[in-house]
Amino acid sequence: MALSARPARYPALHHRNFTLIWGGLLVSNMGTWMQNVAQSWLIYKLTGNNPLYLGWLGLSFALPMVFAPPFGGAVVDRVNRIRLLYITQTCSLLLAAVLAVLSWTGSVRPAHILVTSFIGALLLAFDNPARQALIPELVSREHLLNAISLNSATYTGAALVGPALAGVLLDIVGAGWLFMLNALSYLAVIGALLAMRELPQRERRPTSLRSALFGGFGYARRDRIVLVLLVLSALAAIFGRSYQQLLPVFADDIWQVGAGGYGVLLGAGGAGALVGAFAMASVQQLQRYGRALIVSGMLFCVLLTAFALCPFFWLGVPLLVLVGIASTVFTTLIATVIQLRVPGELRGRVMSLYAITLIGLPSLGALGIAAVAQRLGAPYAIVGGAVILLAVLFVLAPTMFPRRTDDPAPAG
Repeated sequence: MALSARPARYPALHHRNFTLIWGGLLVSNMGTWMQNVAQSWLIYKLTGNNPLYLGWLGLSFALPMVFAPPFGGAVVDRVNRIRLLYITQTCSLLLAAVLAVLSWTGSVRPAHILVTSFIGALLLAFDNPARQALIPELVSREHLLNAISLNSATYTGAALVGPALAGVLLDIVGAGWLFMLNALSYLAVIGALLAMRELPQRERRPTSLRSALFGGFGYARRDRIVLVLLVLSALAAIFGRSYQQLLPVFADDIWQVGAGGYGVLLGAGGAGALVGAFAMASVQQLQRYGRALIVSGMLFCVLLTAFALCPFFWLGVPLLVLVGIASTVFTTLIATVIQLRVPGELRGRVMSLYAITLIGLPSLGALGIAAVAQRLGAPYAIVGGAVILLAVLFVLAPTMFPRRTDDPAPAG
């Protein structure tokens, strides 16, 4: 779907602002990944190696990210997004610092980790829609695909570096210092926000409380393409991207490559996601968004099935790299089309719904896929999810975009 040629409405200064926030998020996400590793290890040790608490830890993060983003989106569309990010980033900094102090003093308990994980997810329910909705205000329309791809790279790139650093530093300095490093990493985003200049002013129209809370749902119900894309993102999260929960099973039980092999599998998926993000960031002009979206989604399902049924570790690793590439292209295109269609005054509310599918639902999907794997085996659980998603893509493909055009209608 070709984007109409039009002059950039944003000066180069605003692209500089995007570069600032992009760099800050890359540093901050590395800290977040380091904290994720540290708190999982710490709660596991504090509970006498009880894996049940790892499940509680995942649930403490998933619940706020499923139910709170609509409230976050309503706030994002009613306030100054930069100021909101100041608040969420500062509060996240303080949470990480509290965990660090509790760890250093030997006072930390499993409940502390669960509560801070819950509060951190609540903050993310406001922070993520604000960052997503801010992107179109910082780059010109013709560069939106590239900007969203680079924004994705801040997460996938950090996913490669953060856990590796945490694994090295955990035994050397302990969990407390990893929490403090995460606290310090938030200063990168806060500093980037302080360095921004001449941000475009967004008109904020007064709305009723009902419209503020449910405006995103209402718009998605009226816009068939946005609704279908949100459904696809949700199904991909539940039946596709939740496969990562079962990677330890492949490493330990199926291929018997141990913890080192598990690390390689994590790195392979992260590397593929990073390659996909930078590949999309380099695209100058995409002619048919809808077709690329459907094809990348189908490739993701086929490659995920091939990985699940692969009998050899050395073949599974490159397949997982390809899975990461296809998954990133698919999710980036979904986010781009949604951003292009939704008007600015509703963008926070609609992107909050996307945040649920992107961040909240994979954790819940992991619970379901783990239950299926326990009964049928990990390979069949993954294949079953991939087949369901592939069937949905086949059914929805002809109706996603009008026959005469493959272009997302420009947002106002």
